[in-house]
Amino acid sequence: MDCRNRRAGVRIERIRLNGGLHSNSEWKILLEKCPVCAVCERPWSVIPSRPDPRYKQTWTKGHIVSIYHGGENCISNIQAECYECNFRKNSGVLARSVFEAATAASMGIEEELMGVLKERFSKEFSFILNNGVEVFPVQMKRRDTGKIAFRISPGGVNGNTLAASEEVDEGTMVRKVLTEGYAVRCKSLNTYTQGLYKQGHRSVAEVRLLEPAVLD
Repeated sequence: MDCRNRRAGVRIERIRLNGGLHSNSEWKILLEKCPVCAVCERPWSVIPSRPDPRYKQTWTKGHIVSIYHGGENCISNIQAECYECNFRKNSGVLARSVFEAATAASMGIEEELMGVLKERFSKEFSFILNNGVEVFPVQMKRRDTGKIAFRISPGGVNGNTLAASEEVDEGTMVRKVLTEGYAVRCKSLNTYTQGLYKQGHRSVAEVRLLEPAVLD
């Protein structure tokens, strides 16, 4: 329990330093508009119950740009995520549990989901983060229109919101990210780590140009 309390204290302090506030009513309004997990896009009803019976809901409050990587706690940086996706990513620090692996395998979704995600990853370049995790630009699917595209942003205040973003093809994404300083939504191959990243960002150690075989 002491270790859990210390981790909670560190997280609270990071949130304070990163800034950003949101109200419970803002979160409720956001949640009402989200019938599926923002990460895996599964409806809440098909997600297995949480292992701890004290928690009745399968959804959790997730940060688009993680607190660990400097994300703010404002509502524009919040999305509804299932507990499995939220717990897995955890800034790339926590390993996936045996329970989660067994659950995914029993549902028959893991291989199918990863196949879909790999088709959306860019094969042009990746970012290596300071913690050693490799993340790739990934095409995002809009729930309201179904459009799939790379999502880039010039950054700055509220730069990670949909309103401040552009939905572009791969060629435009590569040009704007590598030569014009734009940020792009990225994920690791196992989807545990995701967020908005760009060259020179404090969490990015290097940019790696890829050969096509990397994601095959």
